[in-house]
Amino acid sequence: MTRRVSLEDESEFAIWKDRNGTGGAHPSQPQQARRVLIGHRDKAIGESLTLLLSLKGYDAIYAADLIKLASFLKWWKPSAILLDTRLDSAADYQFTRTMRTEQANAEVLMLAMSNIWPLDTISQLKEAGFDGHCRRPCSLWRVVDILGGYFHKA
Repeated sequence: MTRRVSLEDESEFAIWKDRNGTGGAHPSQPQQARRVLIGHRDKAIGESLTLLLSLKGYDAIYAADLIKLASFLKWWKPSAILLDTRLDSAADYQFTRTMRTEQANAEVLMLAMSNIWPLDTISQLKEAGFDGHCRRPCSLWRVVDILGGYFHKA
């Protein structure tokens, strides 16, 4: 059995977007509110997150690259994206910046799964358009807890 260590420090795990004040899933769209798109370079992690989120009642889908991620974003209309920053940081987060300019994506929660080393700074992630992050390596249960806390706030 693994002990869950509480890590409430913003440098490790945080959501900066207020669901009620600045967007998030609408209660009138409960099915769409549970759609999570996962973009991750590591297939085992991406598929594990997809499975775990599915077991927790979310509709989850995995994309291994930005081309597939962009396609799923357009036609599947997720309410949250978990993005491994290794897919986007080399291009100065251009995918995230472009996604944020599109009105259709204004309500989408965008979480960075960011590196410990080299460090993706919080200021870089916020400026690029991310709504929060979790530092890698992080436990999959922690990612699920972060999403659960965000989507289940009253």
